[in-house]
Amino acid sequence: MRMFAQTFSSFFRRHDRLPNSTPVGRLRKKNGKPARGGIAVTELAIGLPIVLLVAMGTMEMCTIIRLRQKLKMIAYEGARVGILPDAGAENVDWQCTTLCTEQSIESASIEMTPADPSSLDSGDWFQVSVAAPFTANSLTGAWMIDAFSLDESVSLQKP
Repeated sequence: MRMFAQTFSSFFRRHDRLPNSTPVGRLRKKNGKPARGGIAVTELAIGLPIVLLVAMGTMEMCTIIRLRQKLKMIAYEGARVGILPDAGAENVDWQCTTLCTEQSIESASIEMTPADPSSLDSGDWFQVSVAAPFTANSLTGAWMIDAFSLDESVSLQKP
């Protein structure tokens, strides 16, 4: 078996060279190293923009998910304050505005249904909607995505 392996390897060593003893499929520079400079530059020119686009798209999608979670939390906290006894629209607005500032959400708009939570009776539903433009809250300025607004709403029943 050993003799077969030696014969087999020596066969390929003899037959994979051209007459000038350069290995088949490999061009060499004067210093004896393979010439790969052009291939590496081409791979970089093609691959780098694709990798960057995928990375930027992933960051933008993560930003959208994070922003939606923040808006949902702000709407929930606003609705929670709104169903408390003696709560007014100014309390809900203050809670939502404060949370938007703490969470670094720019240009947020707050809507309440009904507009005055003090008019709610026991068993009535109170809804808070919070909306924010994605362009103002994006990491990259949303240059890859058209301008749109994210909005979340929460409804709670007054006890």
